[in-house]
Amino acid sequence: MIIHVVQPGETAYSIAEYYGISIDWLIRENGVAVPEEPVVGNTYVILFPEVVYTIQEGDTLEGIANMFNVTVMELLRNNTYLADQENLFVGDTLVIRYTDTRIGQIAVNGYAYPFINLNTLRKTLPFLTYLTIYSYTITQEGELVDIEDEPVIQMAKDYGVAPIMLLLLEDMVYMGNTFIKSLLMNMEVQNQFIENIINVIERKGYMGLTVDTPYIYPEFRGAYIGFMNTLTKRLKERGLIVFNLLSPSSFELITEFIYSVPEITELSSVVDGTILLTFGLASINYIPTVAINFQTREEIVSLLTSRIPPEKLQIGISTIGYRWQLPYQAGVSVGNAISNTGAVQIARDFDIAIQYDDITESAYFVYEESGREYLVRFVDARSAHAYLQLANQENVYGIAVWNIMEYFYDFWLIINSLYEIIKII
Repeated sequence: MIIHVVQPGETAYSIAEYYGISIDWLIRENGVAVPEEPVVGNTYVILFPEVVYTIQEGDTLEGIANMFNVTVMELLRNNTYLADQENLFVGDTLVIRYTDTRIGQIAVNGYAYPFINLNTLRKTLPFLTYLTIYSYTITQEGELVDIEDEPVIQMAKDYGVAPIMLLLLEDMVYMGNTFIKSLLMNMEVQNQFIENIINVIERKGYMGLTVDTPYIYPEFRGAYIGFMNTLTKRLKERGLIVFNLLSPSSFELITEFIYSVPEITELSSVVDGTILLTFGLASINYIPTVAINFQTREEIVSLLTSRIPPEKLQIGISTIGYRWQLPYQAGVSVGNAISNTGAVQIARDFDIAIQYDDITESAYFVYEESGREYLVRFVDARSAHAYLQLANQENVYGIAVWNIMEYFYDFWLIINSLYEIIKII
């Protein structure tokens, strides 16, 4: 696998010729928008096919998979264009295997809203172990707020991906919701709440639950662990998976405050796994993690793996970048979220070369529009590779991707070249 950084004067055609690969493959698998004029500084992931097959009359994916002793999911990962068509076409070429030697296995947990485009989801699911659907919240009265998630749950199962329900408790703390106190201190309320969760999981067809752990005041931390212990036991009795989600802010990442709480270690021993997922929210209260020194991220993950068994840990990777109007004003400036594709398109529109920052492991550029100056900082193939190498370095069970709402071509190509995807169903 090679990450190619586009240089001045290059085209997709010259790059394909240089590496001796098909231009159709390069354009299709990297999602190249304008082959004749790629953005300088943008990245393409180059993979080299080792075994290919030309589709014959009467072929099916299952038949081809059996012929080469691979899985249908592997064929879909190696040929992502298949997700965009209902049938196989005679004469098309399938990549059976690439030349890369994978470094191991990994679980991939993709986060999505229930309104995700189903074509995007269909293309992404072969790369996933879990699909976590964002999210269930709780009213002031302790009722779960329902969402329309049935179509994505069913599609996940069709692709052998375990759908996971996400329960947010965070808002309950900041809204001054008194229900959490009743939940932790009143066993009758607790049992009824757990029963409500189970009813939703079984009615919707989820295979597990992730609980987003909020900041719990010291006086309630023991009770919270007791609640999670009871919840986990009840769910495991039904063969369900339970994850604990830590979503620290940039402040918590930098200060390491959240990880000084001894209860984090105890909580991780209760559940099936712990997810470290920094959402990268840019607002007046947070600087997104894409702007934080990558060494800080490495230190946090290393510290966490010293307290939680790596085989129970998923580390988060945010695919979201941000655009700020300059000058940046602390406590005032708000970043607008932007995808990799959106960032590259802005660079194209304003004819700006993309730069790369090795300190934060993020791509960036500055441009002017209507007399204003803007900074764009985002994740590209080099960023993805750095995060995936960190996962391998710490030998963690999996990664959690926030989010998969837009198909990130480079990211999934790198995943496919480095890892075999763990499937649990």
